[in-house]
This record gives sequence, C-alpha cells and structure tokens, in this order.
Amino acid sequence: MTEIAETERQNLARELHDQVEQNLTALCINLNIINTQLPVNSPTEVRFRLDDSLALVDQTAERIRDVMTYLRPPVLDDYGLVAALRWYGDQFAKRGGVPVTIDGEEPAPRLAAQVENTLFRIAQEALINVAKHAQASQVKITLDLCSKGLRLTISDDGIGFVPDHLAEPDGCQGWGLLTIKERSESVGGRSQIVSNPLKGTQVIVEVPR
Repeated sequence: MTEIAETERQNLARELHDQVEQNLTALCINLNIINTQLPVNSPTEVRFRLDDSLALVDQTAERIRDVMTYLRPPVLDDYGLVAALRWYGDQFAKRGGVPVTIDGEEPAPRLAAQVENTLFRIAQEALINVAKHAQASQVKITLDLCSKGLRLTISDDGIGFVPDHLAEPDGCQGWGLLTIKERSESVGGRSQIVSNPLKGTQVIVEVPR
C-alpha cells in the first residue's frame, strides 16, 4: 500500500511540473507581454487587474512548487537522506517553532532509493505527530549504523503517552504510527515506539542495508 501511495506521489509531482507549472509560466509570460504593450493612457482599473493577476500567478506557482517539493523533495534525490532530513527539519522548525537537530552522516554507499524515501517519509510522519500531539520544545533525529543495518531515531521531549492506548478507539496518534510501522515493514525493516507520559517519545526504525 505504501509503495502504491509513493508511486502516486511521484506521478502527481511529475504531472504538476509537466503541465500545471509550465502552463503557469506561459500564462505569466503572456500577461507580462500584455503589460508592456498597454497604452500609457490605459485605465487605472485595467492596470490594477493585470498587476493583480500577475501577483496571483506568482503566488500560485510558488504554492505548486511547495507541493511538488513535499511530494518528492529534489534534495533527497540529489544529495541523499541526511541532507533531506536537514532541509525538512529546517522547514518544520520555521513553521512550528520547534527546533530539530539532525545527527548522523550520509551512509556510504547510499541506501537504495526506496529505502531512502521510506525513511524520509517516516521522519516526516513522526514530525507531523510531534506537531499535532507532543507539545515538545525540541526534536532530535539520529541516523546511525546498527547490527542489522541502519537505525533512524526521532526523539522529542514532549508530553508522551502510553503506547498500549494506541489500540483504543480514541488513540489519537494511532494512524500516524501505524503508517510508520507499515512503511518500515515495506522495506524489510521494523519500528518501535518508546514513550511515557511527561517523558517524551522515541520512534525507532531499523532497516537492513
């Protein structure tokens, strides 16, 4: 299921780039040409509408680029997992005000693309859980070698919870952590949740190399 979802993300990102972004670029070019060819004595209302349209096109293009980056961040493909985690950690800190520290080196040789992408999505999902539930003041993401391969750990200093309660109907973090479990298993790995009330939470994922 997670592989299907990831393929859909990639296809959507490609479609946004090949169709929507290119059309917005062409629209912006056309509007700028019209703007330069307007007579000097054109009505103020016409110029205002044209300037407003150009601004809307720029804003929409920027939003589209943000969505494409979320769907398939170029930094992951170009520079690897640690670089992508640093980039996303910075974005998360800017939006939510919770600083994220990244500790670890890029694996050499690089992990398989599917494994890199899976670990990135797991970190993304864990940080979303932090933003929604943890009330944390800081987060640390660690990537290091373990006996069976590579370990990704996302730790926060938030309010924590009782993991056994996730199975209950109102388990607020259940779906996100279930997704993490499914993603780790899709690449032959395993995940573990360590948490206690008022003592923060750790999401630990180990994958083979």
